[in-house]
Amino acid sequence: MDNFEKYIIRQTANLKKQTIYYFLKEQKISEHYVKCLRNTSGTIILNGNTVSINHPIEENDVLEISKSPQKGSEIPECDGTLEIIYEDDDYIAVNKPHNLACIPTRKHLQNNLGGQVVKYMKNKDKNFVLRITNRLDRETAGIVVIAKNIDAFNKMNADKTYYAICEGNLDLSPFTIDKKIETISHNGINQMKRVISENGKTAVTHIFPVKNIDKNCLVKLKLETGRTHQIRVHMSSINHPLVGDTIYNENNKSHAYLLLKELSFTHFRSGKKIVLQVDFPSEWNMIENYLT
Repeated sequence: MDNFEKYIIRQTANLKKQTIYYFLKEQKISEHYVKCLRNTSGTIILNGNTVSINHPIEENDVLEISKSPQKGSEIPECDGTLEIIYEDDDYIAVNKPHNLACIPTRKHLQNNLGGQVVKYMKNKDKNFVLRITNRLDRETAGIVVIAKNIDAFNKMNADKTYYAICEGNLDLSPFTIDKKIETISHNGINQMKRVISENGKTAVTHIFPVKNIDKNCLVKLKLETGRTHQIRVHMSSINHPLVGDTIYNENNKSHAYLLLKELSFTHFRSGKKIVLQVDFPSEWNMIENYLT
């Protein structure tokens, strides 16, 4: 069954109780996932028969559990062309353009990446749940990976490399920004703009300047932490804001020239290293002549 995860029961003597529930907990299946299996009929099959979560098990039993035991995401479907760069039974990776929100908001209810993915996946799995493993902010372009099941989501650990164009020239030696970032709240509502503050959370960005281009600089960046707007806040804090940034740059506002260009991860199922890359967006034509 394509929509079921298959297990061969082993080492039942090590379980607290020899039931499906305790076997799944030993597999580090989340309590939320187990709850969905428990509450949805037909999601647990043992040796070809539908059973309950507390059914006893024996060595070498064949267990199958639904990859989508919960109700599918109730996100409005959106029109749009997905640029799919990788897909298998567990993941789908797309190249997100600038100025496209990852998830629905009041301003982007009918135009967001999540709605496009849901429309694409509902033809394959009516119970599809949207699980974005690496959400990018609206202005940022590049690779977004969506897990097709909870196991894939929980076991994703990606290495990511960003590129950006910042204002001003930089010395081409690598350097690190280690400055805490705080989210400001007014009347209990978080503000969009983040600030550098000792009251914030630890944020570390490694910067590798690539090339000075006229009055700007192309930089490669690696993150130790993943704070909202981290790259945009950090580069602005050293007076080299990203070109086009609508929040942290007062000049030439269009969108931040920030791209998640490279992403790699070890596939939990095959052990194979998956390496994904995308081209610079067409809006980045200012750098083409400098990278040949």
